[in-house]
Amino acid sequence: MRISPPEIHDRVSNAIARLQDDEGAFRRFIDKHRLDRLEFWLVTRFRYFPGSATPQDFLTFGPYTSVSKYQSALDALVEKKMAERAGEGRYRLVESARKALTDGYNDFFSRVGRPTGLPDDAGEALLDWVDRVYTAAQRQSEVPTPILKAAHSVLPETDAVWVQIERRLVGLSIYREESHIAAWREAGYTGPRIELSTQLFQSKNGLTYDALRAKADRLDDKDFVSALSALHAAGEVVQREERYRLSLSGRAAREDIEAVTDRHYARPFAALQDDEFERMIQALEKLAHK
Repeated sequence: MRISPPEIHDRVSNAIARLQDDEGAFRRFIDKHRLDRLEFWLVTRFRYFPGSATPQDFLTFGPYTSVSKYQSALDALVEKKMAERAGEGRYRLVESARKALTDGYNDFFSRVGRPTGLPDDAGEALLDWVDRVYTAAQRQSEVPTPILKAAHSVLPETDAVWVQIERRLVGLSIYREESHIAAWREAGYTGPRIELSTQLFQSKNGLTYDALRAKADRLDDKDFVSALSALHAAGEVVQREERYRLSLSGRAAREDIEAVTDRHYARPFAALQDDEFERMIQALEKLAHK
């Protein structure tokens, strides 16, 4: 019997975590250049832009963050000599930063070797299965996949089996996120509105205004207030005893989004026969514990 889409995603995520032990390489990159989390995220996303980009462009890859937050972080990267302005409202990495990032990824990929205790033929078999699912995710038409396409455009040219496996597993993780984005957009949500809905959906006892604002720190004040107002207007949020909670209809809407996400995410795995799927899951579980 096939496991549920959340369980599949869990197996994929655990295997990625095992393969992505870079021995602190990217942490050293972050510390050397004095980057915060958002700044590092922007630096890595510049890989998807061969030229320059606007703050708005990054919403494609991170729709839950306010544009003003991207603007401020990009300005900070300019101050830190990691980026430069490239015309009105546009930014690009300076060449030294782009080279340092490329070197960082090359170093990272060199560390993605065959996990101890797994034979070479185990990697060959796993690569066949995950590659077929990855290819199916790219070819399906129900979910727009701009993030997956961008990530695919910078795949390393390598014959290293475990690097190829790691990249395809990352692609499947990306596809899960794009399945979620497609689901909430189909339901008429915006990025800020789903961000608040998610925080409340994950809270058993609700959140005070200040706690909700703190958790939604990816939003600026304008987007936060607008999103909260939209949830109120749709009857998806109630306020009792100074705590915000999803209403029954709000929780039902959120559960529908999760169900659609799961249906989208499960679709590419149909590229495998049942026995192949089971063997792939077993291989991922074994990999995660090596």
